[in-house]
Amino acid sequence: MTLATLAAFLWPPMYRSTGTILIEQQEMPEDFVRSAISSYADERVQMISQRVMTSANLLEIISKYNLYAAQRTTKTREVVVDEMRGDIKLEMISADVVDPRQGRPTKATIAFSVSYDNRSPQVAAAVANELTSLYLRENLETRKQQAAGTADFLSGEAIRIGSQVTELEQKIADFKAKNEKSLPEYAQLNVQLASRAQDDLRELDARVRALDQQIVFLDSQLAQINPTGTLYSDKTGQRVMGAADQLKLLKSEYARAVATYEDTHPDVVRLKSEIEGLEKDLGSQSNYRDTERQLEQARADLAAARQTHSEDFPDVVRLTRQVSQLGEQLKNAPRTPATPVRGEEPDNPAYIQIKANREAAQTERASLLVQRVQLRARLADLEQRSAATPIIERDYTALMNDLESAQKKHAEVQQKQMEAQLASNLEIERRGERFTLIEPPLEPEKPAKPIKLLILLIGFVLAVGSAIGLMRLLETLDTRIRSRDDVISLLSVAPLAVIPRLKLARS
Repeated sequence: MTLATLAAFLWPPMYRSTGTILIEQQEMPEDFVRSAISSYADERVQMISQRVMTSANLLEIISKYNLYAAQRTTKTREVVVDEMRGDIKLEMISADVVDPRQGRPTKATIAFSVSYDNRSPQVAAAVANELTSLYLRENLETRKQQAAGTADFLSGEAIRIGSQVTELEQKIADFKAKNEKSLPEYAQLNVQLASRAQDDLRELDARVRALDQQIVFLDSQLAQINPTGTLYSDKTGQRVMGAADQLKLLKSEYARAVATYEDTHPDVVRLKSEIEGLEKDLGSQSNYRDTERQLEQARADLAAARQTHSEDFPDVVRLTRQVSQLGEQLKNAPRTPATPVRGEEPDNPAYIQIKANREAAQTERASLLVQRVQLRARLADLEQRSAATPIIERDYTALMNDLESAQKKHAEVQQKQMEAQLASNLEIERRGERFTLIEPPLEPEKPAKPIKLLILLIGFVLAVGSAIGLMRLLETLDTRIRSRDDVISLLSVAPLAVIPRLKLARS
């Protein structure tokens, strides 16, 4: 009891200064502006506490207020820092609230207290204020950094995804330029154009066949018409005969002359010479025109046969071979068809008209053949486009899906970037969740330790307990027999009688 009393009154006092910090929710509803900080308050307090309790911060405070001067001379820096950490107390203050996320009652940290113990009340209050300021400043800086870091990260992601969108758009533009006519949106158009080209091609084939028949018909008419017309003399009014008519007339006169004169007669010789000259001129032309007539007739027969029979029909095969042979003969003939004798120009109006119609038909046929070649090339191109459309559609769809996914992701990141920027502005303007010092550390008026009454109470309890214990110990160590129970305990036999101690009175 004496030791307890001495300890209670002689133990150096330890003062504690405490500051209470309230954790206030953000002012604006989360439906309008969502905070970028998603951790719970007690987690953030513990995280901030680890940053505040770093050796650098504590050593700076120790140096500033010259704390633990005696210990610093005999102990290491780590030991001094650990001793200061032991003098700092962090206590969480909780309350029963309803969790807005889950809608269930739970305990939530609404505030916390920071205290520091020191033998000097002034130093305890100063250090406690320093620690409280560190907690407030560290919370503000941490929230700003987290919000700004989130905004910067989302900004970088938006730029990166935006570059992907631009790259995909360029790929799609290049793909469209490369496969402009084979894209899926042109598939129906290509089918319609191919159908129209086939119809045009069939129409052209029909027109070419019709022109072939027309040319054959005109050739047959030209073969039957004399290129030169019938002429009459202006002086005599008589008909001017052509070479063939002259030949017939000369042959008639020659027959009469031979019947009248000798072979050596000048008239007979003259007529014979003229006949030979005319026959020489008319001979090659006659052979050429005969071959030409046969060729035209064979072509007409072949065209008629093809309209009723196939290419394998015997008559069609025979006429085809005949047309080929006559064409070869006509190609090797020395004169051109239906050429007037001695370079005379045709003057028969009917011949000129039919020949002009034939030339027009040939010109139109040549134009149609060119158009047919162009149509076939166009039809082949359209068919190639239609064949390539499924593969191109697959690649195009894949690119469009990638672009749509990138655009959607880009829009989401941009939306989150805007929210993060709002959250950052919220933290900068200190309208989000914040720490508010509601009870600053004050200079304590009475020591926190030692608690004299408690020490005295403990000393009293220990004194009484030690006294009782000591008596029990002495009784246990005493071997003298003092009672009936001692006899029974020693001999295991009950005594017959107990004679009490008698004190005789002295006379």
